[in-house]
Amino acid sequence: MLLASLCLLLTTAPLLAQTSTGGEGRSASQAKQNATYKAKINNSKDSKIIITMTQSNVQIVGHNSDEVVIDGGKYTPAPARAAGLKPLYNTAEDNTEIGLSVTKEGNTMRITQASRHSNKYTIKVPKNASVMYQETSWGGSNVAVTDLDGEIELKLNSAGATLTNVSGPVVATSTSGDFIVKYDKVNQSKPTSISTVSGIIDLTLPASTKADFKLKTITGEVYTDFDMNLPNANRDNLARVGGNNKIDGKTNGGGVEMSLYTISNNIYIRKAK
Repeated sequence: MLLASLCLLLTTAPLLAQTSTGGEGRSASQAKQNATYKAKINNSKDSKIIITMTQSNVQIVGHNSDEVVIDGGKYTPAPARAAGLKPLYNTAEDNTEIGLSVTKEGNTMRITQASRHSNKYTIKVPKNASVMYQETSWGGSNVAVTDLDGEIELKLNSAGATLTNVSGPVVATSTSGDFIVKYDKVNQSKPTSISTVSGIIDLTLPASTKADFKLKTITGEVYTDFDMNLPNANRDNLARVGGNNKIDGKTNGGGVEMSLYTISNNIYIRKAK
């Protein structure tokens, strides 16, 4: 009897291990490690890349190439039982095997999350292309954008964004996220507009930046070390202005329009050191 029980345990253990990890045949061993997907698009300002995500962690990096390269991190595919079936919560079809749908029409490429499961993606894009990123849920992680010379548009709900080594223009909105933007230069061709309800806005610009600023915060303050002909009160070497009214200021004689708006937090405008 003991020998028979031992044999039964040995034959059923692998099956129990498989079903206990995924419930539907989805096991840790199915996760794809560092899977990548590549697609071609011109490295020019006429190219547009539209990225739509639900709750994934995304880093967007510009590079001197005509390829979009997506690192899928650790992506777990659908369970074997779902073979031949399509998910209903997300109508996008995963044609990349990393949980994304990628389609291209003319100079526009669309990258859409095709799975409800969160993942970490690094998306390398041609640095001169324009990028639009939109968050469709309230559970998304913050977005990181680096080394882009094209236009950037961010439509976020609860997430914030950190932009580094960009030139803009930048159009960004969020409800509760912070926007931290570090420019290597400021594109003078189109205006920038950044707004958030409860997040901070923190811009770092070259000291020579020519801009017309339109600034407003309802309950916060605006701090800057640029000369905008504003009150001379200071705090931590930043001139302090604020209150309920909109403030217009110019740097280096004026230039491209930059509108910054937050309701319940502060705005910081810094010279790059």
